[in-house]
Amino acid sequence: MRPPYDTIVTAPGSLGDVNPLVGIARSLQARGRKVLFLAAEPYLPIAERAGLQTHVLTSHAEFNELVKNPNVWHPRHGPRLLLDKMLGDSINPHYEWLLAHCTPGETLLISHLLDFGGRVFRDRFPATKLVSVVLAPVMFRSLSAPPRVSRSGIECRLPRSLLRAAYWAADRFIDSLALKHINPLRRRIGLPPIKRMMKDWWMSPDLTIALFPDWFSVPQIDLPKQVRTVGFPLTDSAALVAPEVEQKLQRIIVGFGDQRPVVFAPGSAHFQAKPFLIKAVEACRRLNLPAILLSPNPDEVPHDLPANIVTAEYLPFSKLFPHAHAVVHHGGIGTTSQCFAAGVPQIVLPMAFDQFDNASRVEKLGVGAWMPMTKVTPLSLTQLLANVSMNSSIETTAALLASQPSACERAAELSIELQASSNPT
Repeated sequence: MRPPYDTIVTAPGSLGDVNPLVGIARSLQARGRKVLFLAAEPYLPIAERAGLQTHVLTSHAEFNELVKNPNVWHPRHGPRLLLDKMLGDSINPHYEWLLAHCTPGETLLISHLLDFGGRVFRDRFPATKLVSVVLAPVMFRSLSAPPRVSRSGIECRLPRSLLRAAYWAADRFIDSLALKHINPLRRRIGLPPIKRMMKDWWMSPDLTIALFPDWFSVPQIDLPKQVRTVGFPLTDSAALVAPEVEQKLQRIIVGFGDQRPVVFAPGSAHFQAKPFLIKAVEACRRLNLPAILLSPNPDEVPHDLPANIVTAEYLPFSKLFPHAHAVVHHGGIGTTSQCFAAGVPQIVLPMAFDQFDNASRVEKLGVGAWMPMTKVTPLSLTQLLANVSMNSSIETTAALLASQPSACERAAELSIELQASSNPT
């Protein structure tokens, strides 16, 4: 019996990873596709409110165990922990689930890069078309404009010969974490082992969709031939939030009146943000600035706050940021793009993953400033906030995004075209 869907969209990760894939899934569903959406259990209600059929990819308990680990935001330990957990715990059961629920040649797979089971499944059944979704340019290697992956940024100043060596060393490191989980599965199902995973294998050879615009990307010459850049998705599921979230947002906006608060958004999966939020409160006290502190864990929020500082576990950025004086955030690509769209200054405090590269691009575009989260003090944050002001670059990037076509619609269109081209009628 065939499954009641023809497209599986897989979105491992936090809210910033889930929202763009929900946007693509909704666009596919609007075009008549029967979509099954897979994500961590805490985020499935968002997809369900969109009318999507869902399946649990990671349980509440497994997700909380990962995001509450203090090492998850460490620049070195974080990627190690993430790869080890995402692969060690999920690659085999997810592959077996696909084996039972995916019809090779008929089911279209659209996956975040952390869906390793789907990538192996595509190699085992090449007739199954896989669309890889890349959320940030840091995942693409460039010899002419290398992405920033460290606090020091030394990799951005290397000559090409040393840069190639650095990429080789990075491959050795990534392979040591990932291939101990991937290659045993490949051997078990009759596939040859892989090496240099990030260079030669990670992204789908069928189609890779880059969810950011060309002006935020690496040079076109450095993009693999199967990559299509479609723009920022700018979807934060604002229309899908629970009614009480929308009501709280409106109360906060009305409560500030003509004042424009500073929004502090250290990350939807950041459960170790209390020290930073304490510094944020002190900086706002020094400048007498109103503020909104966002944290998924109420225990992280400081007590005895001034009347002009309010808190929330989550508020949709697309509706909140246009009312902000500035946004101080961790450098996640979803938050970064929503700041661009709202035309609001950014102060980026990166910790790990793609965040250093996103922060560097924000600064180069002239729309904000950044420093590593580990360097933040009340004084340094006060100085950054005092220097933040609107400028023409911020207005220009906001106008560029306002005029872009829907990235989620374009991603859905390209995905359907891919499958149609492989199954001509």
